[in-house]
Amino acid sequence: MLKLSRLYFLHLVLLLGALFLFTSIVSYYGIKTIEIQNFIDSLQKEILLIEDRAIKDPKTLDHKLKSRITIIDLHGNVLAESRFDKEEMENHLLRPEVQQAIKQGWGWSERYSTTLHQNFLYVAKKSSNRIIRLAYPLKEIKESYLQLWLDFLLLFLGFALIALVVSYFLSRKIQGEIDKIVSYLEALSQKEYSKTIASSFSAEFAQIAKHLQILAKKLQKREEKKAKYTKKIKQIAKQRNELISAISHEFKNPVAIINGYAQTLLSDENMPKQLQRRFTQKIYNASQKISSMIDRLALAMKFENENLQLHKSHFCLCELAKEVVEFLPALKKERVDIECQKKEVYADRQMIEIAIANLLDNALKYSQDKVKIVVENRKLCVVDRGIGIKEEDLQKITKKFYRVGNSWDNSMGLGLFIVNYILKLHNSKLEISSEIGKGSRFCFRLD
Repeated sequence: MLKLSRLYFLHLVLLLGALFLFTSIVSYYGIKTIEIQNFIDSLQKEILLIEDRAIKDPKTLDHKLKSRITIIDLHGNVLAESRFDKEEMENHLLRPEVQQAIKQGWGWSERYSTTLHQNFLYVAKKSSNRIIRLAYPLKEIKESYLQLWLDFLLLFLGFALIALVVSYFLSRKIQGEIDKIVSYLEALSQKEYSKTIASSFSAEFAQIAKHLQILAKKLQKREEKKAKYTKKIKQIAKQRNELISAISHEFKNPVAIINGYAQTLLSDENMPKQLQRRFTQKIYNASQKISSMIDRLALAMKFENENLQLHKSHFCLCELAKEVVEFLPALKKERVDIECQKKEVYADRQMIEIAIANLLDNALKYSQDKVKIVVENRKLCVVDRGIGIKEEDLQKITKKFYRVGNSWDNSMGLGLFIVNYILKLHNSKLEISSEIGKGSRFCFRLD
């Protein structure tokens, strides 16, 4: 398949060739007709100049003229001839130019002369009772219009050659513009969206370049969206893997405890009752931990599906905080101090209890020192003196499954996510402030 530039050049050559052939034929017959008519007009003028003298005295015919002069009577008899003996000439009455002159006054024809054995152009005029006729050799007429025709063809060929040269360079320019477009499209296919394309050759190529630039921007935006979407999918996959790892890690210890103590109880039927009770308590505590984790996951899924409804009531925030601490194991309970003013709030008591429990659990997990709960004017704060949180982690720790650092720290990364979601449902927000090595402060306010 030929390229566009070659097709353009080839079609132009064929078109010029066809035009040259057509022009040659038309111009040949056109120039021939015009030249013959010019010679007819010229011979008519010549007849008018010599008419009177030739009719009055035929013997004075000019034998030096290129035109052959013949005087004929109305019966076709030759009365005088400038190139040939009239006695040897036959009757001219049936000659077409003579017949036409007798009938119309003027007559002309192209034919072969049997007298001189060559082709002539004859022009005849009726003058009183005579016919004066001039004959001019067609060979010279033909040479005249052939020369004119050849000059015309040379001029046409010159213009055609110029047109071909211009079209050749034009086709090269078109090919260059096409190559530029192809190169740009290849760059786009390689996702090289920073490349640019411009064209000043023609309005069409400039428009194509403009649309390609627009296309590049759209592709770049689509690629960016695709990258974001891919990143999001990878993040979801990562979170799913982290969730599986978190669940596996979190459930591993309680299951191991249950399994270990249960096997011990089954293998030793004579175990003292006090020891049996202690082991049973361990199994119970481990099962409670598993149950708590399942509840936490279920709650997170409810938040995710947005199918949780609040059941608000009036209650004392200080009393609720104390109840949460009371349900802590003894060792943890000893590490919590409470400073609070009794103040009623209007909220979902169970949800706020979950929020306080998660904040307290989070503080105890990351702090070896005591943790303080402060309730003042409907604002609750959980303050610890733990490891603190880095600045870059502060905006991320409330996201689902997000954990600070690479250590699991017995966490699925759901605690603060649940707290944040509960507070959003109450048109509140979690305020976090922290300093590395000195501890963190988590606060929220309710109406």
